[in-house]
Amino acid sequence: LSVGQHREAGQIFSEVLNRPKVPAPVRDRARFFLGKVWYQRGYLEQAVDTLAAAGRAGLTPEMEAERRMLLAQSLMNLGRYPEAIRALEDWKGPVVWQAYAQFNLGVAMVRSGRLADGVRLLDSVGRLERTNSELDALRDKANLALGYALLQANRPLEARPVLERVRLEGPLSTKALLGVGWADSGAQKYREALVPWLELHGRSLLDSAVQESYLAVPYAFGKLGANK
Repeated sequence: LSVGQHREAGQIFSEVLNRPKVPAPVRDRARFFLGKVWYQRGYLEQAVDTLAAAGRAGLTPEMEAERRMLLAQSLMNLGRYPEAIRALEDWKGPVVWQAYAQFNLGVAMVRSGRLADGVRLLDSVGRLERTNSELDALRDKANLALGYALLQANRPLEARPVLERVRLEGPLSTKALLGVGWADSGAQKYREALVPWLELHGRSLLDSAVQESYLAVPYAFGKLGANK
């Protein structure tokens, strides 16, 4: 599994589970790793069934935290958000996993219609102190998800400062700039919206946010009466 041979690893873990009288700790660890194989290969239904069946007897705290996280992520990818929420609501684990749990739980709540609860959780992740590149990236994801959730809820004035937290040099900067423009547009500040949208014109056309900006700019000019 560690060298990317997912199919071979899955066969071995399945053989362990098929043997009689396998000790519970060994069975739990086999289910955990087999569930991880299913998740990494994109077989989400199998991942959910296997990870849910794994007990805690043979798992370290780190493995148990990862099992719950993979289970919730699989459920979210299947659109089963209420189940993902139940998988994470009473989640407890190492501190390093806490931010990831809050992010996934916040996204699941937003997508299941519990906007207020989701906003609270995503905002807490989006305000994390800078510690390392991994958490910086997670903070950007949280702010982007929160910003767009507020835009979809027709709350542009709240969305703008959230989207401005996303790093301008990070991989999510183009989507954040696009969202800032839509926040200004939602507040009928079309001249201000042109600033981030025109900034995107200097970036790669392979980026979908840049492509959308080429439609958004003439839209803003039209709203300003600059038809020519």
